[in-house]
Amino acid sequence: MVAPHAQEIEYALILSRMINTVKEDPAQMRMTIYEFARARLTIDTSWADESEQKRLLAALETAIQGVEEFSMRREEKERLQPPNPSPQIAQSRLSAAPASTSVATLRPVTPAPEDILMPERTYLWPDAQATAKVRTRTRVSILAPICIGMLLLGVVAGLANYRRWADQDLPSQMLAKLARQLSKPSIPGVPSPPPADPKTAAASSSPLPFPLPSDYGVYAFNNSALSELYLLPERVPDKRIAMSTPISEPSRTTLPDGNAKFVIFRRDIAGNAPERVEVRVVARVMRVLTFDARGKPTFSPISDSWNIRNVSYEFRVRPIAGEPEMLLVQSDKADLLLPAGRYVLVLREQGYDFTVAGKVTEPSQCVERTEAANGTFYSECQK
Repeated sequence: MVAPHAQEIEYALILSRMINTVKEDPAQMRMTIYEFARARLTIDTSWADESEQKRLLAALETAIQGVEEFSMRREEKERLQPPNPSPQIAQSRLSAAPASTSVATLRPVTPAPEDILMPERTYLWPDAQATAKVRTRTRVSILAPICIGMLLLGVVAGLANYRRWADQDLPSQMLAKLARQLSKPSIPGVPSPPPADPKTAAASSSPLPFPLPSDYGVYAFNNSALSELYLLPERVPDKRIAMSTPISEPSRTTLPDGNAKFVIFRRDIAGNAPERVEVRVVARVMRVLTFDARGKPTFSPISDSWNIRNVSYEFRVRPIAGEPEMLLVQSDKADLLLPAGRYVLVLREQGYDFTVAGKVTEPSQCVERTEAANGTFYSECQK
């Protein structure tokens, strides 16, 4: 019969030994942190394309190689240092002896009593050795399913010492070596390019075609300038609904033409970016058709009334290199120009409003409302 808590105690002892092993073995701790860094980089770069992921992973591997070489050299240097002189027990007595004495008295070191357990010694009765071997094989078979859990435990133990390891500044020699390794060509046999002139490198660099925003939000990029888009208080309805509830507030952002791209700068966008974004038409209500008690129709002009329609333009979402919290939204068609009128960029049922300046000629931008006894109906303007 096995005690009810014998297995739990045995697992706890094994886990404690593994924690002590990782804590006392710097090499094992470094390997654990390297594996954690690789896994974390894979998660954090899921938004990037395959070429960008390979580039970032290669940079991480180069950095890991440099850190490992530096750590191994430091450990080897510490091992080669001469040991500190141990204090002599009978130093005062020997100093008082005459200098001509050529015979020294050697005192044998008394071994530790057998009742004191030494850390490097194991005490087993002869009959218990065979039993220990059998128990060891049994424990290995039992603990096989929790090997993955122990590996995760090693990651946690390594992270516990990460703060102390990260606070130690790397010497300038290691940083210089890392810089040289990063500058080496990735293909063997290809010579390194000559060092470029700083002025030429600055002139050949291709910066982003728009200024980076400093505040979170959604911006329209037009004519090398960013214009912030403001959020509508109404939620954008599903595309299966033809018309939204009326909007009475005019647009606060006006673009000079329909050649626009968009920049999304939000904290929640990293690692959870949509593939495509819709720009929906916001049609203006020009007049209202009503009926009096006798059924006679009456047309009345109306102002400051808009409705979000299910007519939309599809835009593609692309990442911005070096900016994980930013996305570039632009159309696949290079010649796409939004007609003059009002629009809303839809991002997770939230609408960011803007207007394209010019004379409205697109039929989808104008609607008429009919208020009948059995409901309210909309139709595009006839003229």
